[in-house]
Amino acid sequence: MPTSGARRALQAMVMLALWGLLTHGTHAGTGDEPHYLAITHSIAFDGDLDLANNYGAAEPLVGGGVLQPESHVRPGAGGVIRPVHDVGMPLVFAPVVRVLVPVTNLLTRIVPESAMQWARLNPPVLYRHLLSLVMAMFATVLAGMMFDAFVLLGASQKTALWVTALLALSPPLLIFSILFFTELLSALLCFVVFFAIAMRDAKGAARWWWLGCATGFLFLIHARNVGLTLPLAALGLYHLRGRARRHEAAAFIAGVAALVIVRTAVNYWFWGTLVSGPHARVADWPGVAALLGEMTTRKLGLLVDQEFGLLTYAPVYACALAGAIPLWTTRRDVAVAIVLTSMFYVTLIICPVTNVHGWSGGWNPAGRFLTPIAPLLGLFVFAGLRLLPRGLSIAIVGLQIAISAYAWQHPKVLWNDGDGRAAFCERLGDRVCDLLPSFVSR
Repeated sequence: MPTSGARRALQAMVMLALWGLLTHGTHAGTGDEPHYLAITHSIAFDGDLDLANNYGAAEPLVGGGVLQPESHVRPGAGGVIRPVHDVGMPLVFAPVVRVLVPVTNLLTRIVPESAMQWARLNPPVLYRHLLSLVMAMFATVLAGMMFDAFVLLGASQKTALWVTALLALSPPLLIFSILFFTELLSALLCFVVFFAIAMRDAKGAARWWWLGCATGFLFLIHARNVGLTLPLAALGLYHLRGRARRHEAAAFIAGVAALVIVRTAVNYWFWGTLVSGPHARVADWPGVAALLGEMTTRKLGLLVDQEFGLLTYAPVYACALAGAIPLWTTRRDVAVAIVLTSMFYVTLIICPVTNVHGWSGGWNPAGRFLTPIAPLLGLFVFAGLRLLPRGLSIAIVGLQIAISAYAWQHPKVLWNDGDGRAAFCERLGDRVCDLLPSFVSR
């Protein structure tokens, strides 16, 4: 099968699987999602970022017309009602919703009400499904790039197809690929920049300017992504060191700076400060002992907590540790770049001074905060599966397929209340769940 054919087959597989996931009961449209959508509507239809009129009955397609702002908006400079969330993703999707809203209204008029009831659809749910399909398209782009990366690392086309499908259709990418959260877009942009810098050696000042813009835009998508913007910017500048590439370096710096300036200007416009805001702020120094204790708890929670731990729902990522060894031997530059980028990002998350919101992410599927670096870790997973004994690799892959298939059929099991007891405990029972670790403060 030609590479292009294998790539298209992979993307079709991912798109169909995500489309099927939409037909199952999920909590899509809850948590932060509708509030990001309210921001998007304000940009798309009002041409402003004043959210005073973007909640409740004024927005019948957002949260069913009953969404309340709660803690997601604040009076900003001049008393204007501003979103506490960053505006990068709403800016990207404003043109999308300008199309999807009239399409939803048109379909609601022409599709018989009986058919809508049979499909368990109403206008807000139909609109949410259309938006999820757009997110799924972004996921297929990411899957295609992961496929390309595996091929560059020496995988056969068949191996690259199945490893990418395994990762793309397993938590956390599986569920976040249909949700209007920032994590999928962050993962895509992060991987685009990383792939171009560390694996493809992009050429030309224009291309490096766009890579710089993408790197800076990560910070505009979410303040937490500063943990990606800084190491990726450093990686790009290191790659462009030397006089021969000074024009490309200048273009890259200009691209990063332009988007960081935009983010700074928006923050000052909203809150009257250059960087800090309701979300982007630092906490007081708690002392060395308290700091290290909290960082240890957060690190363990991100990995093995029964509600939000990555390895609890995606044990295949345990192979990443073994994969660092062979990748370090064959592509040390790529391995070092993955380690440094991931470590910097995770350190800012687990540090209570730089992340005042905790590590679980609140009402959301497991592995939310690690989703932006999941494709990078996937490169180590691929190398690890090749290194481990065949029987062990088959066992791990088999376990992951079983978990992912169950989560695909019952996606609500991926959402937890943050009460120390995982949703899957309803089926497994307390005898099993009492043996699983929980790091959530109760």
